Amino acid sequence: MAALAGARRRQRAAAPRTAFRVGRTTRWVVLVLTGLYFLVPIVASGRYAFEGNGGAFSLASLGLVARDTALWDGVVTSLEISAGTALITLLLLVPTSIWINLRLPSWRRTMENLTLLPLVVPAVVLVLGILTSFRNLPGLLLGTPVILALEYVVLALPYTYRAIDSGVRAIDLHTLVEASRSLGAGWVQCFRLVLLPNLRGSIFAAAFLSVGFCLGEFAIANLLTFNTFPTRLYEVGTEYATEAVTVSVLGLVVTWAVLLGISALGGRGPRRRGAAGLPLLSDPAASGEARAAAVADAGTGSS
Repeated sequence: MAALAGARRRQRAAAPRTAFRVGRTTRWVVLVLTGLYFLVPIVASGRYAFEGNGGAFSLASLGLVARDTALWDGVVTSLEISAGTALITLLLLVPTSIWINLRLPSWRRTMENLTLLPLVVPAVVLVLGILTSFRNLPGLLLGTPVILALEYVVLALPYTYRAIDSGVRAIDLHTLVEASRSLGAGWVQCFRLVLLPNLRGSIFAAAFLSVGFCLGEFAIANLLTFNTFPTRLYEVGTEYATEAVTVSVLGLVVTWAVLLGISALGGRGPRRRGAAGLPLLSDPAASGEARAAAVADAGTGSS
């Protein structure tokens, strides 16, 4: 019996151990705790912002926010800068990432290192460099929101470039380009009808990151004396605590709404018809040869 028990113990010890499996209860517990971690401070802030005399619900703080014209001007400025930053980022990085992965793969590591530089350069150094470079051209870029949008394009590079580059490297880029080109599609058709639909998710991810960065950046906007939403929120906080908390809660809701809207647009994957009547397949796993053939048929039909 002792020998049999020892053999069973050795057999159990030699059996491969299965990986730790997380059950449904554990997942729900982690999800609930994470939600409470984020929601409890927001609910407490909202209660403080909308609590009047005697603990009654009051909208007096909303009246102060509605009358603050400088705050609304800052919100509009931040949204304009965010839209400009996202547009410039996509116009610069999407063709660059495609070209590097297609024609210059040896430069991939160099580009990755270059895009990390904004993480190690302090914001004060960037601002001083811009003020020194454009001090003789104050009416061109300096003093306009354009200069702030260009700054944010550079500062968001470590995140936006990797979002786009990961999408480009996830698709079969060479097959898509070679198939479409060999079937008669031009570079513009290949880029617009073949590559962009496959990069839809990464493009919206880069836009998501750039907009989120712009809506929360404070240091450079404050150093360049721009009236944006974060800078005005700081000024309000030094004068009216209740109004500052109200604006913070509303800012969180508006920011989440904007980012969720961008995420929803990027997550849509229905088939639709292009300008030339071509089926644009939003699924990155779609057949590159079928898409290229459709593009080539459109090119021959138009000719």
